[in-house]
Amino acid sequence: MNLLHAPQTHVDGDYHLAPPACLTATDARWVDLHAALISAGVPPQPGDRTAVHTLARRLDNATIAAIVTWIDSAAGHTYPHTRSRTLRPDTPAA
Repeated sequence: MNLLHAPQTHVDGDYHLAPPACLTATDARWVDLHAALISAGVPPQPGDRTAVHTLARRLDNATIAAIVTWIDSAAGHTYPHTRSRTLRPDTPAA
């Protein structure tokens, strides 16, 4: 979001930035997958966007969380899994 062009609201003589848009379940899963891949040192390649979006669209949160854990483990990350908590594990795929 470009803060120079962010929508503003006028409240009691003061201007405030509009609240950020909420992510859809699919978008949050997409972000989680990309974040896991990038933190594991796997840079995005041509065609990855479509593949990751397809996974995010078709799989539920619990499955995406398992995939992210596998990626983290394969990368040698030893920290506890703490990725996106924007979705409950029981939220169905959108």
